[in-house]
Amino acid sequence: MMNNAFTFLPILALIFYIVPIAFIIWYMLKFLKVQQERNSVLKTISEKLDRRL
Repeated sequence: MMNNAFTFLPILALIFYIVPIAFIIWYMLKFLKVQQERNSVLKTISEKLDRRL
């Protein structure tokens, strides 16, 4: 019974390291995508304003 607990601990420790890293990478990619969309909208607005002047 005790042997099963010792084989589970490294897996649990690995999960505690991988999950935050995966979340940080996902968040960074999401943030970059939102920034690209924002820049695209701002560029469109800027082009429309340049045409009016």
